[in-house]
Amino acid sequence: MPNDEPLDRLHLIDHARALFPGATIDVIYTPDEIIHIEVDGHRYTFEIGSDDDEYLFTDGKASFSIPLMEIDWDF
Repeated sequence: MPNDEPLDRLHLIDHARALFPGATIDVIYTPDEIIHIEVDGHRYTFEIGSDDDEYLFTDGKASFSIPLMEIDWDF
């Protein structure tokens, strides 16, 4: 994975890989502020702004959550 990946994308991929070991993971951002995570081609969706405490991805039947990325501003 290239080093120029946005940190939030890397955060989502790392957590999704931990939840779904061995699966192929992809993160897709849409212009209308929706984030999709595809797990072996199966799409889960998170609407930006729909939750303040975590990313909650759902396919309408199943769901999983990923904690929000904490940013350390003291660098």
